[in-house]
Amino acid sequence: MKGKKRRLSLDQRATLPIADDNPSLEYLRLNRREICRTEINAAIRLFLVDEDPIPAHLLASAATEIMATLSGGKPEVGLNDLRRLLKIADISPELEGEIFEALLHPYNFLKHSSSDINIENSFSIEYITITIYTAVHSYRRLFGDLSDEMMVFYGIIQSWRIHWWKDAPDFEARMRAAEKFPLIGASRQKMCEFGRRMLQQARLRKPE
Repeated sequence: MKGKKRRLSLDQRATLPIADDNPSLEYLRLNRREICRTEINAAIRLFLVDEDPIPAHLLASAATEIMATLSGGKPEVGLNDLRRLLKIADISPELEGEIFEALLHPYNFLKHSSSDINIENSFSIEYITITIYTAVHSYRRLFGDLSDEMMVFYGIIQSWRIHWWKDAPDFEARMRAAEKFPLIGASRQKMCEFGRRMLQQARLRKPE
């Protein structure tokens, strides 16, 4: 009796010559770095331009998940630092699992379903902002560069949410930098409006 045919891995399936077999169709080919860049850029535009945080959270979370796997545990990528700190603190695997399950719950709720259509979930704007910021920071740590969208988001969030760094040793310098922008204490709508202007300026600075 023949054994079961092994399922192809994601990478194996990606190498199949489907474009060659279907030459009349248009295809886009992207590696995982390009996918992360595309997803993060789109998340930022959704958050700032469309003011649509939910799909922004989904895309930023997906990119971060990819980068965490690619990083091999590299510091400051995704939740790698938290995972390392929990190991140092000798947290039990059960508790560690509960912590990560809670942190990833909004993302998991967006990509998985149950049979109950009426269940609602609360999505924190603060947490969505942190998720996108983490994706940008992870991309910078892993790949060493930033897109225009990432640079704009990176800069304005460090002003709009300056209190995140209140315990940092360089907080006073950060505050002086933040005060150059009209974002401290601003509403999300005002921050998005400012972000849209910064994105437009970044596009205008691009050479043809």
